[in-house]
Amino acid sequence: MLDANPDDLSVSITEELVPWTTPKSPCRASIDFDGLLDPPLVLQDDPTECGGQLWPGGMVLAKYLLRCKMDELKNKT
Repeated sequence: MLDANPDDLSVSITEELVPWTTPKSPCRASIDFDGLLDPPLVLQDDPTECGGQLWPGGMVLAKYLLRCKMDELKNKT
């Protein structure tokens, strides 16, 4: 919310605008991308560390690559 004073451009952000989320605990996930991977990929999901989350967009991209580029990806690390 903007302050009533037009010369003051500060913004006040409250939990009403950005609700507090409950922190997640680290967990392990086994993902086969709808049967495209055998054996499945085992991932450590740790949202307490930078880059430790499974992102929906990344999951969609990975599934697309496995469906369309499986032959090119075989034996790659």
